[in-house]
Amino acid sequence: MKTIKFNGCKHLDFNDNYAAKKNAIMSNGQTKACWNRPVMDETYPALVQFCKLRGRLNNPLSCLCERNKQCSDYEDYEHIVEAVE
Repeated sequence: MKTIKFNGCKHLDFNDNYAAKKNAIMSNGQTKACWNRPVMDETYPALVQFCKLRGRLNNPLSCLCERNKQCSDYEDYEHIVEAVE
């Protein structure tokens, strides 16, 4: 199990409530987390984010920094995410 610490919007959801696995990605030179969904159809995104306010965000870089925010509710927050692959 790998644990990572990074900043992103406080509304990003990294609780284990989804049929997806946490995945490590690089954003702005830092390791951050997104979700890797088991999709059968390639027209649907596999790497996504989940927002507590807006649901699934179809880009894995969404809301990992203020520049990539998807709404006006962005609030910077330090996440500590466990079980990242």
